[in-house]
Amino acid sequence: MVCVGFVGVEAFDIILYIGKTITVLDYRVLIVDLSKTGAMTRAIYHGMDMDSADDIIHYRNINYIRRVPKDNELNDYRDGVVFVVYGFNYVKNYPIKTDVLCIITDSLPSNIDKINNLKCFEDANRNRINVLVRDIVSMDDFERVKSSIKCPESHADYEYLYYDTYDYENALKCQLLQVIQFRRISSRMRRIIIDKISKLLPDIKPSSVRKAFLRARKGVT
Repeated sequence: MVCVGFVGVEAFDIILYIGKTITVLDYRVLIVDLSKTGAMTRAIYHGMDMDSADDIIHYRNINYIRRVPKDNELNDYRDGVVFVVYGFNYVKNYPIKTDVLCIITDSLPSNIDKINNLKCFEDANRNRINVLVRDIVSMDDFERVKSSIKCPESHADYEYLYYDTYDYENALKCQLLQVIQFRRISSRMRRIIIDKISKLLPDIKPSSVRKAFLRARKGVT
């Protein structure tokens, strides 16, 4: 099982795009949402009388729950990928141990302060850490965030996403329509998704990842 933690500002769109593509590669995917923001919940169709705070919701080959799953529930994904969405609720002693920690922020100083107040960087020696700065307007934003975050570059990889109206509109559709399609996203968003999957699943050929991405973005399962 590969376990990836997401800490910081909203990244439900990125998580859904990565998760959907991984399901096309025939891996089981579980999203454990501990963020309490409601953003991911709004993008997942639950069906009548279904409560993801109690049970795992099965949605377009992606599985979703808003509590820490039991051991027997996690065992169903021992050969799959588990995403743990912390938001700003990161706690070190959660029973699910992550292999990769993705820190997501924008360029707002207030959000950088929130991330710096978390304890996630203390796990730098245990986790591979990736910092993604999204919605930047210029490279000055990116450099400022890099110098402000309390994680040395030797312990983390840093990436950035420019603010893009296509990316924003597609994220909006995820919540409005509850359909995971990402036909019109920025080229950099596309590269980041493919790159993250290739690093998570290094045994999969890059060409296979790209083909899976093309199928997933059209909503093909």
